[in-house]
Amino acid sequence: MILLTHIEHPRYAQALADYLQTRGIQVQLQVEPHSVAVYLADETRMDEARQELVRFLGDKDHGRYRLASWIVEESIADEQQLAPYYAGRPIRQVLKETGSVTRWVFAICLLVFIVTGQGSIPSVRAPLMFFPDVLAMGDWQQAWRWITPVFVHFGVWHFVFNMLSWWIFAGLLERMQSSLRLLALFLVCAVVSNWTEFLWSRDNFGGLSGVVYGLVGYLWFYGRFRPESQLQLPPAMVGFMLVALTVGFTDFMPIANMAHLSGLLTGCVVGLACAKLDIADQRGG
Repeated sequence: MILLTHIEHPRYAQALADYLQTRGIQVQLQVEPHSVAVYLADETRMDEARQELVRFLGDKDHGRYRLASWIVEESIADEQQLAPYYAGRPIRQVLKETGSVTRWVFAICLLVFIVTGQGSIPSVRAPLMFFPDVLAMGDWQQAWRWITPVFVHFGVWHFVFNMLSWWIFAGLLERMQSSLRLLALFLVCAVVSNWTEFLWSRDNFGGLSGVVYGLVGYLWFYGRFRPESQLQLPPAMVGFMLVALTVGFTDFMPIANMAHLSGLLTGCVVGLACAKLDIADQRGG
């Protein structure tokens, strides 16, 4: 072990350690009275580590470091050693770093979940459900129905799974790109997944999972077609979501399968398009 540097703030020390780990550089953090020491495990990587350190010190709040902390599966730091610094901090920090679109969609879903009695009160949820038939889709005085079924959830597990997934994927996209892009993707995936599920099962459906799969598709294809981007999903996470999608088509449980599939495909297309546009903008700039 050889000392790389000292970082005064433990959050920045952890961010640097997580980012170095994504680069294959193993480090260990040690809390000292007024700073956190960053030790390098492999001395042969010192030159590369120092280059990354210089880049880190030049812009410690860059999105690449927040993303690294998000995707690293296990913290390099000893949690017990850093506990005094993080006591009472995580929830506030997570909320602070979460964008407005992510928070607002979560809040609306929570409100609807409570008011509709976990989706169990038909008379309350009825105004939020999709159109009853194809002809009704032409009634623009009820245009909200193209979107609002995504806010309706049936039961605790349905709600919890979708909210956790939304917070992870939407929060990642909004932090790394923009609120406007997340909002646009939300609206497109909501309309497409609701319409497709209606054609498949009529109007007896609800939930945010079609949009969640749209986010997965977007993040997956954006990272695939723009590999230099820091916006990348771990392959294991993509695999898990695809397996869950496949299991849904076995009729193991009542799931809005077509909403999931159409949301995923829509997200893939949008992710590919945005990656190409961003590449073109970068070259043009």
